[in-house]
Order: sequence, then C-alpha cells, then structure tokens
Amino acid sequence: MNALHLFSTLSVATLIFSQSMYAAVSNAELESQPDFFSSNYISYEASVKGINKVQSGVYDFPKLSDTPDGYSPFYISHYGRHGSRYHYSQDDYNYIADLFEKAAAESGLTPFGLQLYAEMKQIREDADKRAGDLTPLGREQHRGIARRMVKNFPSVFSGENKKIDAKSTMVVRCALSMTSFCQELSKMCPNLNIDNDASEKYQEYMCHGKVIGDFSGGNSNPELAAFYEKRGAGDDVLNKIFSNKNVIKKYVNKDKFVKTLYYMLISLQGVDVDNLDERNCSLTKVFTSSELASQWQAQNLYWYKDYANCPLNGGVGIKSARFLVEQIRKEADAAIAGNGVAANLRFGHDTGLLPLVALLNLDGIGEAHTDLDLLHNYWQDFSVIPMAGNLQIVFYRKDNPNASGCQYLVKFLLNEREVKLPASKKTVVGNYYDWNVVRDYFTEIVRAVKP
Repeated sequence: MNALHLFSTLSVATLIFSQSMYAAVSNAELESQPDFFSSNYISYEASVKGINKVQSGVYDFPKLSDTPDGYSPFYISHYGRHGSRYHYSQDDYNYIADLFEKAAAESGLTPFGLQLYAEMKQIREDADKRAGDLTPLGREQHRGIARRMVKNFPSVFSGENKKIDAKSTMVVRCALSMTSFCQELSKMCPNLNIDNDASEKYQEYMCHGKVIGDFSGGNSNPELAAFYEKRGAGDDVLNKIFSNKNVIKKYVNKDKFVKTLYYMLISLQGVDVDNLDERNCSLTKVFTSSELASQWQAQNLYWYKDYANCPLNGGVGIKSARFLVEQIRKEADAAIAGNGVAANLRFGHDTGLLPLVALLNLDGIGEAHTDLDLLHNYWQDFSVIPMAGNLQIVFYRKDNPNASGCQYLVKFLLNEREVKLPASKKTVVGNYYDWNVVRDYFTEIVRAVKP
C-alpha cells in the first residue's frame, strides 16, 4: 500500500486561506490537518490538492486563468525539486532499529514498542542501500507534472524543431526525476528534440545553497534555543515505547531519538513497504497531534531560517538564489531571441527551490518574520517545497507583433498555482506581467544581493 496521504484524508474545508498562501492559520486549524505536518516530505498531491481544497473547495489541481486575448504561450522556464524519496540518511534507519534491538535485548520495550520495533525492522530492510533514492511515487509525480504542463500549454510544445533543454544536479534522484519528466514529454510530443544532462557544472546556479552551506545558527542563538526548548518532545513519547527507565538512560538521546522517529514517520508518504500498512502502522501512533505539531514547527523554522528571508541570518538563504535568477534571465533572453528552446527544465532540490521563490518573494514567501513563536501561523514550508515542488515561469508572445501592447507577458506558477510578485510590481492583466518589468526586477534582485 502506498500511503499518499499518510496521516489522514485531507478534509480542509474549515481551514481558511486567502489568495496569498500565507494568510494567518490558527494552531487548532493546523492541528486538524496532520498531513501538513510532514514538512518538506509531504507528497506533491497531498500538498497541491490539499491547499487547493482549502482555497477553492475543489480537491484537485488548481484551475488556471485564461490566456490574455491576442497572446499565446511559447516558452517555459522551470525549476523542479526531485520527487518523493526514501529518507536521506541510512544512518538514521540504522540508529532507530539498532536502538530498539538493544532495548529489546534487555526487555526494555512496551508491547507498543515491540510492535514498533518489528515494523522498524521492515522499514529499514526496505530502505537498505536506498537512502535518498527516488521512489516510484517520485517518478510518477514528475510524469504527472509533465502531462499537465503539455495539457496546460500545448502551443509551447507543438510544431517542428522545438528543443527542450533539461539539466539536473549530479544527485541521482534529481537525474531520475528529469528522466521521468522528459520521457513523459517525449511520449506525449514525439516531435520534441530533448537534451538531458547532469553535471557538477550546473551546481553553482542550480543549488548554490549546498555550496555555501547551511546557516549555522542553532542553540548558540538565544532566540532559537528558546524556541527549540519549548518544542522539545516530552517524556510521553519515550514512556509509550520503553518500559525500563534504565534502558532510556543507557541508550536514548531523547532529542535525537524523537526527531529521527519524526523523520521516519513523515518519510513513509513516499515509499511502499511490502507487507506494511503505512497508514496504520505503529509509527503513525507515536505522536499526539500536539507533539506532531511541535516537531513540524521546529522543522518549519529550520527551512525558514536557513533558506528564506530570516532576519536572524541576514537573508543568507535567499542570497544563494541570485545565480539561479541570473541564469533564468539569460536563458529567457536567449529563447526570446530565437534559439529554438521551448523549455528550460532544471531539476534540483528544496535547497534550490525555496531560496529562489523567497528571493522573488512570490505571494509573500520572502517576507521577514520576527516572532518565531507565530512563524508557523504565517509561513508554512509544506506549501513551497513538497516532494516534486516546482516553479514554472510561463512566457506569452503577441500573436500579432504589430498590435499595440506588451510584446511578451509572463506568469508564475508555484506548484501549479498562479502566484504573484510583490505588490510594487504591477500586472498588465490578471496574474500576467510585462516581461520587461520582470526582467528589470530580476536584474535588480541580482545586483541587490551580490556580496
């Protein structure tokens, strides 16, 4: 069984979002939707369809606005995160299973703990030598995005001599995501000339955050230390699993153990473990809703402070995206000039996508928030970087170049939902911007964030 929605089927009619992704959301409303607490592990459809259900009442992919009269889409600039994967660390799988083994050997597990131990052995065995690997669900996510891209913008991919320039980082799950996406494009549009490449050469702009390293804040910062201390797991989780306090004292680092169990839990959304009902296994019963909320809030802050516009780190996370913004501008200019490329497809990581979206400040994702205790009410990671999360910048050209009006329009799709630049950047109509305005904005951004 594949647990697409691990915790529950999303019933989100009571959760109120405005047109911005980051309208205020109460703690009670968030706790009523535990799938959202999967952070960046949330499966693509659970995130996209769930948020669309919240905003429109329709549990499906968002309906896009009509193309402005007199224009046709002709080019797409894209950045996509890899699809669903196994948890990234084999050490974490081993750590949990080995700790259970030691506790069991000393009769230190409750009946619940023994059941969880048996299931964790299955989970570790399934993940053996597969940590970080793309899963079948991850491949299908990218095939689905490709199908909808062609359906939404057929004129981009129709005609002869259309080129698709697809690049990925050297990480295998990214390259396989690219392959799945491009295979689907080729199946739907055999006329396309698709070039795939994966190289360390592209790392500089595709995922520069990995180059500069994560923000090194943490418990040395008093604001962060206070935040994490309030959200540390209580003893209830340990008492649910371990029957012997000496075993806990001997083997268990509480913070590490609970955080790793959280990772094990949320990673189940992307995998299909043989003979294990992921939805009903004991791992889904470890945390209460409030404990799960606390784990997610800590994870949510991690993504905000390292890769968005966090005042505590001087915006180091968003600065890493300046290379990607510059590359997008250059390649768009080349496509407009007539190089024959219909789409530039880039496949990377959450650490590339989040800084890009935050630097562009789409739908307020790049806003600075100073009250960490309320951050989760205004800024949520699951809306931006689900597995297979993506940004599509769609370019439109006038059908009659001699007609009055802007020659080129663009709109932004974050996870296939139309989003907007900051209010200071005015649209021409609806969610469509003059490319000259957007191009100047890109140039302005790059200049502003250069060291």
